[in-house]
Amino acid sequence: MGPRRSIFKKPRGKGGGGRQQQGYMSKDMKKKLKKEQAGRPPPTRFQRSLKHIERAQEATQAQKRQIEAERKYRQESNASFGGGAFSSSDSEEEEEGQVDGEDGTAFEELAVEFNGPLGRTVIDSADESEEEEPVDEEMDEEEMGEEEEMDGEDETAGMADEEEEENEDEDEALKLGSEASESEDEEDELEEEDPNDLSTDDDDDGAETNDPYMQHTAFNLSPAMLETIAAERPRVEQSKLSFPGLGNVLVELPKCGTVGKRPEPRGIFETERYAKPGTLPTVPDPDAPIDWKALHVKDKIARNITEPLDALQRDTFAILNAYQDLHVTQRSFENADRFRYVYCLHALNHVLKAVSKMQHHTVKLQAAKAAGRKRKKPAEDQFRRKLKVATVDEEPSVGLECRDQGFVRPKVLIVVPFRESALQCVTVLKRLFAGEGQEKGVLNWKRFTEEYGGASMAFPRKNPKPADYERTFAGNIDDNFRLSIAFNRSTMKLYAKYYSSDVIIASPLGLRMAIGAKGEKYRDYDFLASIELLIVDQAEVCYAQNWDHLLHVMEHLHHQPKSTEYTEFSRVREWCLSGWSKFYRQSVLLSAFELPDFRSLYNKHFRNYRGKVRTVARRDQQAAGTIRRVVVPVAQNFQRVETSTLDGAGLARFAHFVNVILPQARTVAMARCMIYVPSYFDYVRLRNHFKKEEISFTQICEYTPDGKIARARDMFFHGSKHFLLYSERAHFFRRHRIRGVRHLIFYGPPVFPHFYPELVNLMMKENQNPQDGVDDASMTVTVVYTRYDTYQLTEMVGMERANAMIKAPRSVHRFSTDQK
Repeated sequence: MGPRRSIFKKPRGKGGGGRQQQGYMSKDMKKKLKKEQAGRPPPTRFQRSLKHIERAQEATQAQKRQIEAERKYRQESNASFGGGAFSSSDSEEEEEGQVDGEDGTAFEELAVEFNGPLGRTVIDSADESEEEEPVDEEMDEEEMGEEEEMDGEDETAGMADEEEEENEDEDEALKLGSEASESEDEEDELEEEDPNDLSTDDDDDGAETNDPYMQHTAFNLSPAMLETIAAERPRVEQSKLSFPGLGNVLVELPKCGTVGKRPEPRGIFETERYAKPGTLPTVPDPDAPIDWKALHVKDKIARNITEPLDALQRDTFAILNAYQDLHVTQRSFENADRFRYVYCLHALNHVLKAVSKMQHHTVKLQAAKAAGRKRKKPAEDQFRRKLKVATVDEEPSVGLECRDQGFVRPKVLIVVPFRESALQCVTVLKRLFAGEGQEKGVLNWKRFTEEYGGASMAFPRKNPKPADYERTFAGNIDDNFRLSIAFNRSTMKLYAKYYSSDVIIASPLGLRMAIGAKGEKYRDYDFLASIELLIVDQAEVCYAQNWDHLLHVMEHLHHQPKSTEYTEFSRVREWCLSGWSKFYRQSVLLSAFELPDFRSLYNKHFRNYRGKVRTVARRDQQAAGTIRRVVVPVAQNFQRVETSTLDGAGLARFAHFVNVILPQARTVAMARCMIYVPSYFDYVRLRNHFKKEEISFTQICEYTPDGKIARARDMFFHGSKHFLLYSERAHFFRRHRIRGVRHLIFYGPPVFPHFYPELVNLMMKENQNPQDGVDDASMTVTVVYTRYDTYQLTEMVGMERANAMIKAPRSVHRFSTDQK
């Protein structure tokens, strides 16, 4: 080791090119210099390492020059001996690791001695500098600024620290070699950490694997499929299936047509492979054991699944795992946790597969890049070496196999109405990722529980609220939040940066605030450009909050990003670059009932090329509507408003109410009449009309302060006001028990079907004013509906009755308590 240590020593003579000789310094100058050095902050570890690397690079250059001198000397010796006894170090045989000739072993051993672990590591660092890839290219800009400042100070007064740093050159250079070997071991561990990982060499092309994730994302759409699903009205083939847990479902699969011109191949020896169209989902056996490996669920998740899945969960996961869209209209408080468990399982499985694939490709590209640097030839040798010609069968190291991401990293979006719902989702994700009761590997968990936990709102005990109200508004009911979560193989980081996260859990209002409105100066919706899985839970609650917020979010999905700061175009999938991301997105919508708005969202925005599935209630389930829960003996009249278009339904309803119903309701016999208005726009229209006509009324909506609500209820109960305008959102968020109602008019069927019997039962005798002295038999209930209210009527009176009421020639239908 003695001779090799001398390589790193800098000559200190006059002509050695080393450190300049220090001039004469008096004692005062030396003291002043020591004070300046003492007041200077110590160099950072980064600065010391950088200096060591620079000195190692200088030593490497000296080592190269010495090896080059040995090579020239060997060539001269070969020429003097008449040729061939020694092999040249620049020959093609040495490049392949084959050394010919036994007489040249002494020189070869000398070259190997100089090209040991120390020399190899330093040579790689020098090659990186030659390729204009500095060592500190991944450092922060702040550290770069500190480096420049410290270098400037060292040039003026940095002569006292140089001897100490020179003694550390050799140890630091030795560390470089060990760090390089450790980095290679870490890369090997990344590849070998999960043997069942899909990101293996055998499965990179996505052709041989049966994993639904690879089949769904690995290939582009065929022209026939693209023409089918991109049409304004996609051509679909409908099929009905029966699941043991979900019940009857309607499956819609794209029906591909024929294309006149066959697509041209991308290369002479390359054929285009297209994504396979979706098929009918498999109906699982509810009693058979579950093989998670056969379902391609990651082992990290499978070992944390401790609860057996019931029939409902098996059916739901079978559809989700096939990457088909799903709309469930049977969500309830009883099965909400089971649905949440399944879609969190699917979302986490999707994210871990994507992250594993990206990490594997990153290691693969880094290895290919390092191999390319090692194979780089000096410029003086490129003219006399044989250039390696690529064959037809070879594929580039960076190509289609490494296109594993979208424009941005966020790939899963879960929309829930309250923070309590987000807390439950994250709890399930944590349990599936880290295990039951484990917090290791989950970052910022304490902060999350503090911000998203908390006590529920205070519910009255004297006059308790309905059970569904207390369960809906339990926990933290803040509706303005956004939470981003980042995953890798060992950690789950909460509160990650949006563009560095994999999962975003947010409320419709929180997303609307982040996206902004048209015309605002600062808007940001690039994080929605590459959403691959969209889940909307508790859609009916989101509808009560503001359905326009969710529609606003849907309109800003998959737009081309305005900024390319977070985009690595060499790894973006081709179908993402082509603008086909909306056809690859899997969408899930969970609601407690069916609405035209939900069906419109399903038909317009659910465009998955794998197909979509929605639940269909059986006739026996819809035979009895919520009208059967009415216990008050009161006549219930349903009046149909004739209209030919959906756009004209609002005006037709208003005209019918003003011309037919309102004149009768203004009579003295119709005192204490409450008008229930489902839509806030209709509520504002009626309020303005009442003010214009100077009708005696009071009002309660979701924006009315508590003091005005109490005064309005009191005036209505004592009869000082004839009408009470009551909005549906006010009833949803407050659930007031309105007393003194003797006549009830539904301006439209309630969106929430259980509100109908709840409001009608408020007319019971216990809630009436005993000083009125009015006969209970004079109470009435009137419901105004159109042909476009079929979904609401079906939930209220049943499917058969609703169809009969829509198609019947007469427009008035009466129900009594005995007939319900």
